[in-house]
Amino acid sequence: MPFDYDVDLVILGAGCAGLSLASKLADAGSPLRVVALEARSEYVDDRSWCFWRPEHHDLSHLVSKSWSSWTFAGADGRTSTRSVSGLYYHYVRGSDFYADALRRVAASTSISIRPGVQVTAVEQVPNGVRVETDSGAVIARWVVDTRPQVLPAMLYQCFAGTEIEVDAPLPFDVDEVGLMTGMRSGVDGLGFTYILPLSRTRAVIEWTRFSAVPLPHAEMVARLDAVLANLGLGSARVLRHERGVLPMGRPDVVSDQVPGVVRAGMGGGALRPTSGYAFLRIQAWAERCAQQLQEGRAPIGHPAEPWDRREMDRIFLQAVRAHPEKTADYFLALASRVPPERLVRFLSDQATPGDYARIIASLPLLPFLAQLPRRPELFHAAGQQAL
Repeated sequence: MPFDYDVDLVILGAGCAGLSLASKLADAGSPLRVVALEARSEYVDDRSWCFWRPEHHDLSHLVSKSWSSWTFAGADGRTSTRSVSGLYYHYVRGSDFYADALRRVAASTSISIRPGVQVTAVEQVPNGVRVETDSGAVIARWVVDTRPQVLPAMLYQCFAGTEIEVDAPLPFDVDEVGLMTGMRSGVDGLGFTYILPLSRTRAVIEWTRFSAVPLPHAEMVARLDAVLANLGLGSARVLRHERGVLPMGRPDVVSDQVPGVVRAGMGGGALRPTSGYAFLRIQAWAERCAQQLQEGRAPIGHPAEPWDRREMDRIFLQAVRAHPEKTADYFLALASRVPPERLVRFLSDQATPGDYARIIASLPLLPFLAQLPRRPELFHAAGQQAL
């Protein structure tokens, strides 16, 4: 149906970031006229997100599984299982997140989600921003663009995953997360298996690869199949699939964004470059952005990374890019030599100067000192064949 009205805010993309902002505005009873335009025509169970928090927290209603310990393991048998008293690794299923956000938005009379809409152009006009779609045009005062962008990156975290179910008990400890297991690194990058046991007979298992170029999805699926076969799970019932290519470390670029438009979500800086974690960062941004809008101010994008965190991430990624064959050693050193509470704070954007000092002390000095200078030549543009 063609648009025949103007709105205060258009949200481009109604994935994790777009739905988070829309639902927070709905919860606040915002009178703003908001429409979120989403290319997909329906939501399927195609994602999951994890994060560390205490047992009870403001997102507990979304959590379907939690674990109190997590394991790092190399293909050579080196293993480090860690835990932090009172802290849990929480799992949010995509379908639960979508259903919750859509229910909250549906309760609002001024906010709506429009699925199956393709955006064709965004341009500045005298009275705001004009968004052209295959259903017509809409003029908004502001636009928040949460759509993914294809931009250069230093490394890519490619993954293919599946949720499986078996009749017999699973062949691993179902009371802990396999955070990075079977780590094997070589000149072509680091590969590892991520295991989320959901019950004694059900688990999410992902094969993940850090590499200088994005890998084709078919290659990732073949690696995942080999992992499942090696675990004796080759004949397991497949319940659903996950896939993705996450850019790790992007160059500083001057934005050519249209006035009145801000970027958010994965394309706007939500992803933590060294870890791939984004869910809590998106929730924090959505809360701040919704507050801005409630106060009558323009929406905001993700804040710039603090200098210390940005530089730590850059140096680490450059070292991984320069010495891919040593990457498993780097992660195992972090897991075994850094107190787990310090490592979790680092991965969760809460590191203190003391945490940074301990992390630096756990890693070999010379390879990381060599990466102090910035190396813009390391950035590679993602190819569509991997997506």
